[in-house]
Amino acid sequence: MPSPTIYRGKKLTNVAPGKEGIERDPAALHNHNMTVDAELLRNSLTMDASATIQDGKVTVAVTLVNDKTGHHIPTDSPLRHLILLVEAKDVRGRKLKQVGGPKLPAWCGTGKATKGHYAGLPGKAYAKLLKEKWTEVFPSGAYWNHTELVSDNRLAAFATDASIYAFAPPAGGGKTAITVTLLYRRALINLLEQKKWHAPDIIMARRQFLF
Repeated sequence: MPSPTIYRGKKLTNVAPGKEGIERDPAALHNHNMTVDAELLRNSLTMDASATIQDGKVTVAVTLVNDKTGHHIPTDSPLRHLILLVEAKDVRGRKLKQVGGPKLPAWCGTGKATKGHYAGLPGKAYAKLLKEKWTEVFPSGAYWNHTELVSDNRLAAFATDASIYAFAPPAGGGKTAITVTLLYRRALINLLEQKKWHAPDIIMARRQFLF
């Protein structure tokens, strides 16, 4: 919530002028605009990544640190979540076989990756997951229904999460291209498609390696 707040091109000093509002220091009036801002998201945490060859395997280590906010990431609606994608390819663009590390769950989408369906790919998802008690819909964003908490691995304030991924080296040798991408998704993909909402994933961080 940056300050000062700019309203109609000027620094805001009074939130209720003419209606008993008082004049205030503009540096003390913080912007409460709650729109999804890509730059704000990119500045909400720190992602570190490294890629090496260990024991004959391509090993990728990723660390996320919620060091720049005072609350969970993501926050608010249980529909919102983070998707960490780890891609390993040879020089011809062919994917390397994953031999270790977590994979993305089914609710990240079981269709084509080009359409944003990432289930089964190397990576990790961060979300507060609810299940409806009567219908057993899972995961559900309908927190107004009777639900139960299944899991919550969102990044709390100042929390750190680390994950490691291993891949078979390129057949016949050659270089390896690694891309680590952290995405912010505003709703579960099945709901996005059902409602035909236009809400593209936002890239929060990306690291690339070639070795």
